[in-house]
Amino acid sequence: ALTVCCATTVRARAGPTPSTSAASVTIPPVVHRALSFSAATALALALHAPIALAIPQTSECATNSCDDKDYSGRDLTAEFYTKGSLKRAKFTGSNLAGVTLFGADLTDADFTGADLTNANLGQCNLTGTIFKDANLSGAIVSGANMDDLGDIEGSDWTDVIVRKDVNDKMCARNPQGINQVTGNPTAMSLFCN
Repeated sequence: ALTVCCATTVRARAGPTPSTSAASVTIPPVVHRALSFSAATALALALHAPIALAIPQTSECATNSCDDKDYSGRDLTAEFYTKGSLKRAKFTGSNLAGVTLFGADLTDADFTGADLTNANLGQCNLTGTIFKDANLSGAIVSGANMDDLGDIEGSDWTDVIVRKDVNDKMCARNPQGINQVTGNPTAMSLFCN
């Protein structure tokens, strides 16, 4: 029998009964931590606790080009495109709510009518990217190259933090349209005067 206590001491007992003499063995701290981790993992699995997954640093599109692919009209909420090459990709009418596209090259990609609520577009190249009628409410765009966006008519930028100089450029284009999903005018969602 092997008895593990809360301390780092383990008592090994030989023989069929507990009355047999016991010898003490001290477990090194590294082994103790490994045993603790194993016990915690076993307990979590036994209790059907949710398993936390790390966000991948790269995506399939980062190692294999996804340029010119058509993802239109699909629910992509279980996907991620971190650091991917998605030049000229079509996401027309797709659901990308909460999806991470962090660091992706989205040059000339088309998100017409796409749901990008709470999506992560941080550090993306958005040169020529089309957001016509897209819902970007709550999306993250920090560090993204937004200097030369494509069509933004009818898009909703509510609760999106856009750098002031970029926002001024977007407003200088006199954005038109009302987002059909949220009912918010594009100019209003960008706080254009």
